[in-house]
Amino acid sequence: MEEFLAIFETDQSEAEKIAKSFDHITSFYIQHSEQEIELLKAIGDKDQLVKTQIKTETIKHVRKIFNDCFKRSTGKEAWND
Repeated sequence: MEEFLAIFETDQSEAEKIAKSFDHITSFYIQHSEQEIELLKAIGDKDQLVKTQIKTETIKHVRKIFNDCFKRSTGKEAWND
């Protein structure tokens, strides 16, 4: 949590703070979801597996949309996926 809050204390532009904080949060959720997917595969819970896979891919897609908007606004990518 400290790392997340530290983003807002930097001298970066507001747009860069938004991008970094969005990256921080969504990367955490993707990492957590990918670990959950492995667990669900191991225990054979196909229903929850599909839901988690959809959630993960949705977050990845939203990251691409955000990155594209950020690049169009600032001329640089928010992150490299």
